[in-house]
Amino acid sequence: MNPLPGDLFARRLRQERERLGVSQAELARRMAELLGANVDSTAITRIEQQTRAVRLDEAVTAATALGVPLITLVSDNYARENEAEIQKQLAELALADQEWEKLRQQIHRITRTIQQLSAEREAFRSHALDVDPETAGDYELDPETKAAVDARMRSVRDKPAAEVTDPDA
Repeated sequence: MNPLPGDLFARRLRQERERLGVSQAELARRMAELLGANVDSTAITRIEQQTRAVRLDEAVTAATALGVPLITLVSDNYARENEAEIQKQLAELALADQEWEKLRQQIHRITRTIQQLSAEREAFRSHALDVDPETAGDYELDPETKAAVDARMRSVRDKPAAEVTDPDA
C-alpha cells in the first residue's frame, strides 16, 4: 500500500533535515523567519512523528528553508528516478563521445592516407615525365576519382583550423 502524502512528507522531511545536518529547532527558526510567524520546534517534531498534519504553507516553507525542491519532500522516487535518468544520459553521452572520437580519428586517418597516396601518385607521375613522357598518363586518376579526391582535399583545406584536429597530437 502506498503511503499517504502526509506520511511520506513527514518521513522525507526528517530524512532531508538530517541529511543536511539541520536540527528541528534550526528548521523551525528558518521557517519562522520565512513565514514571518512563530514556528515552534515541537511542531516540527510532531509533523515528523505524524502526530500533527502539515499545512501546505508549512510544507512549502520547510522545503525552502532546507533548500530542496518541494517534490523531494513529497516523493520517494523523485530523487532516485532523477539520479537514474542523469546517470543514463551521462552514459549515453560518454558512448556518443567515444563513437564521435573514433569516427573523427578514422576521418583523419583516411584523409591523411589519401593525401599520402596523392603525393605518391604525383611523385610517380613526375618521375614518369622525366623518364618516359609517354607513360606519364598511366599515373593519372580517372576523372571521377580525381574529382572526388580534389573535393575532399578542398574541404579539408577550407575547414577552420579549430575543426581540423590531429588525434596524434
